[in-house]
Amino acid sequence: MTIATSTIDASNSDLDPYSPRAQADPHAFYDRLRQQGPVVYVPGRDVWLVSGYAQAVAVLRNHADFVSGDGVTFNVPSTRTERYPLIENDPPLHDRIRRSVQPSFTKRAIESFAPGVENAASEIAHDAVELGEFDAVEVIARAMPDQAMTLLTGITPPSAEALAEWSDATSRGEEPAGTQQHSESVMEALTWLATEGLPAMPAHCLGRLIVDSGGHDGRLDEDGSQRLMTLASMWLAGIDSTGALLGNAIDAFVDHPDQWDLLRSRPDLIPNAAEELLRFGAPFKAFFRRTRTTAHVDGAEIPAGARVAVMLAAASRDPLQFPDPHRLDITRENAKSHLAFGNGLHVCLGSPFARLEVVSLLAELARRVARFERAGEARRSPSQTVHKFDTLPVRVVPAEGESK
Repeated sequence: MTIATSTIDASNSDLDPYSPRAQADPHAFYDRLRQQGPVVYVPGRDVWLVSGYAQAVAVLRNHADFVSGDGVTFNVPSTRTERYPLIENDPPLHDRIRRSVQPSFTKRAIESFAPGVENAASEIAHDAVELGEFDAVEVIARAMPDQAMTLLTGITPPSAEALAEWSDATSRGEEPAGTQQHSESVMEALTWLATEGLPAMPAHCLGRLIVDSGGHDGRLDEDGSQRLMTLASMWLAGIDSTGALLGNAIDAFVDHPDQWDLLRSRPDLIPNAAEELLRFGAPFKAFFRRTRTTAHVDGAEIPAGARVAVMLAAASRDPLQFPDPHRLDITRENAKSHLAFGNGLHVCLGSPFARLEVVSLLAELARRVARFERAGEARRSPSQTVHKFDTLPVRVVPAEGESK
């Protein structure tokens, strides 16, 4: 059989996804990778990379051959004994767990949070204009999801710094460069949530519904571990992913002022702009699947026991799906077909809430800010999973009628 794939020796190639070069400029790496084909095996990492859009969708929708229950990260966690129920399970267990919380993410349910999210967005945009020059990570990218997730879940973290560290460690502990410190931070977060966070939650909130009632249908396990981990996965993942997206969005508008001008002149484009920003600055570089039997993708034969990386950010810039993919275009007609939230049965449960956050913040910033400018050297996070900034110094030019 002819296998339509490429084999890359990571020991002597620049196509190792975890090399410093690839991490420093992931989109250039994705372009080099794509030249080898949509499905590539890297022996040095013992990983299959799926970077083509159509191939990524095929893997994400084929949960029978590409399972989540054996791990969705590069390394299978060894210190965390409980799995994250929504992303680390397969049907039928995954479906039962998802159904228990899905009613909280319907259109009507999410709309009930709009006033609170919009008020938070207004305060954040006001603070940005008042400051004039600031770190967009701290003032915008962290502030929005911090406040929004408290509204959604009822969890009030001990500090913004602790929450940032915990959410960051959630993915980094299971990367090739993950450390014991990352694993300890995750356990610290789960311990705090169980001992301090849960007792302090208000009487009526999503957190209480999950932990006290076992979800809308009461079918989450009664011993508490599944309930705790379901809530923790929503909380921690929602912080890091939306924060990464917002930092990437501000950076994109610094580099593409014409698109910011267009957004300000056409507020009706804000929902589509949010989708284009998700495509252009996808927060997650990759999510993993494992094979239990031989599987096939686009002619490539992938053996049993394989580690398969679905390159979400690469697929969202596949030129076969998105013409001129490295151009930010808030009018792009198929922007919403991006894979930033995944695809298939594991598509991000909280995606409607994340969209509400982004749309609300873009609306407020467009009203108050005429232009974003770079005010210092930005620094990317060393995270090998999440494409985000550690610092992003910017300066804002207030819109006419706005003052510092």
